[in-house]
Amino acid sequence: MRVFRIILLIISVALLVFSIRQFMNGYEDWEEAQRVEASYQQTLRGLENRRDELKERVELLKNDTLTKERLVRKRLGFVKPGEIKFKVVKPVQPD
Repeated sequence: MRVFRIILLIISVALLVFSIRQFMNGYEDWEEAQRVEASYQQTLRGLENRRDELKERVELLKNDTLTKERLVRKRLGFVKPGEIKFKVVKPVQPD
């Protein structure tokens, strides 16, 4: 009977050690998942901010005539009738 108790104790301790080891592995995986999720959340917040900025810019382009005019002048080089457009050229430095 004493041998049976010793064998049962050894099996119990082995199962306990195995269970603790499995728990620790699972805990490390959980911590890694938490870190990855935090990273994704930060990326998501950045993308949401960028989306909001772009929405605001779209609204300005739709509704604000000054923004439209500035964009057309800058990108397409348009001028109003009676205006003169100047282009400043940087002088080339001789070698």
